[in-house]
Amino acid sequence: MSRRSERVANVIRNTVGQLLLTKLSDPRINPALVSVTRVVVPEDLLTAKVYVSVVGTETQQRTTLRALRHAAGRIQELMMQQIQLRCTPLLNFVVDEQFKKTLETYRLIEQAMAEIRAKADRQADPSPGGDDRQNRSPDEPDANPRGGQE
Repeated sequence: MSRRSERVANVIRNTVGQLLLTKLSDPRINPALVSVTRVVVPEDLLTAKVYVSVVGTETQQRTTLRALRHAAGRIQELMMQQIQLRCTPLLNFVVDEQFKKTLETYRLIEQAMAEIRAKADRQADPSPGGDDRQNRSPDEPDANPRGGQE
């Protein structure tokens, strides 16, 4: 992607995000649950693939995506009034699967860290009546040097 298409993609991402928050009044689109994660614009600047993240169930995501695709023409019209381009790119809304995968990766890392912390806590807190040799320093002699035979 060239520098120009990156700049245009960034401007479109910011503009569409603002339009979703302020100008769109479709009840199927909850601006608090929808965010524009990234925009990909080819070199010809005729189209723009707008990746969105929708917080909610699969049904809510499908409904919101359908509403965004239905409102694409209106969003393009409002976007045209705010940014100056020779031709306004056609917007294609897509659910951002990469964002979902990133969230799932973070969740798995947090789960693994919680398991590691729990294991470390169990090792640091010996059970009562257990062998206390592991808690003694190496310089401290055993109470019974014969190994339990008296």
